[in-house]
Amino acid sequence: MLITAILKGIDTKRLSEMMLIAATDHFYLDGGHVFDFHSKAFEVLVWANVSQKERILTSLVPMMARPTRSEELHQWQAPLNLVEPIKQAVNELEQNAAQAQPIGGSTDAQLSDDTEEQLLQQLLSDTPEQTIALLRDLLIAGTAPAQLAKLVALAAAERIVRFHTQNDFGDWIAVLHTFTYAHAVHERLLQSDEPLLQRAIFHGAVSVYLDRFLNVPTAARPKPSGSAAPTNHQELLDLLDLRQQVGPAAQWVMDYIHGGGEPGALLNTLGHALLREDAEFHSFQMYEAAVAEYDRWQTAAGSFAEKAKETMLLACTRYLAAHAPTARELPHTAKIAWRLHKGERLFEGE
Repeated sequence: MLITAILKGIDTKRLSEMMLIAATDHFYLDGGHVFDFHSKAFEVLVWANVSQKERILTSLVPMMARPTRSEELHQWQAPLNLVEPIKQAVNELEQNAAQAQPIGGSTDAQLSDDTEEQLLQQLLSDTPEQTIALLRDLLIAGTAPAQLAKLVALAAAERIVRFHTQNDFGDWIAVLHTFTYAHAVHERLLQSDEPLLQRAIFHGAVSVYLDRFLNVPTAARPKPSGSAAPTNHQELLDLLDLRQQVGPAAQWVMDYIHGGGEPGALLNTLGHALLREDAEFHSFQMYEAAVAEYDRWQTAAGSFAEKAKETMLLACTRYLAAHAPTARELPHTAKIAWRLHKGERLFEGE
């Protein structure tokens, strides 16, 4: 029915809200994949040819069929019950809205740098009940939901910056999933004032909390070394030719940023580093989300915004460095395919 409606030209924005409301009826479905994939699918619909829309939408059906509901998982219920505080906060928001008091996107209330820093530290704290209460109070006070979602995404990126390489390698995926989910929530709330989507802010915040063990021990955030700022981007690419260069790559980026390096050129280099690898889907997710969040912070001024942009660059660099180098077979395969497409002969007979 949904697919038929879209193909008949029904308002895509409202339909996306309906689907994402369904994706937030339960908590953090399938580790955030359901919301994230639906959000991306509706982004793609804006650009896709009509002939591709049915294909895009039908790809979402299996995800809604039997997803894992995080509120049923042990870590969301014990040793702290994180489900009930969220439900209570959402109920209070609904009651507040029913009384026609300011809520969510009804105002353009902006947070000060001090308040943003306070919320960021609270999101990274060991007191999730206080985090939920603070988010609820800020929403009731009229803070734009997208602004809160932006800070949840920043906290998730900070988890990646603090991720220690002593953790199991597979745990990079855990902090990645929280970040890409939080980014998807941020993007959706920038486009929608649907109150029910605000539930996803709480789900993302709790996922940030649950990732705290992956910051024990905490990887130290690099500091500017004070040496001459690097200018040759090949140095960074050379680092990513070697294994276990997460720390050195992050240090290179920190010195580059504080040495006045051009962020756009750095993002291009990181994009080049991504494309030369046999990168899997998650690495592309990481790059796309980090670049998008960096761009969102570009519109803000002040020291907090500068540090937020720095966080996005460091998170992206550390993740890509951890997953490099690979066998790099895909670029070779692509070159062969391109030569065949042009009709070239790959091998000449003797």
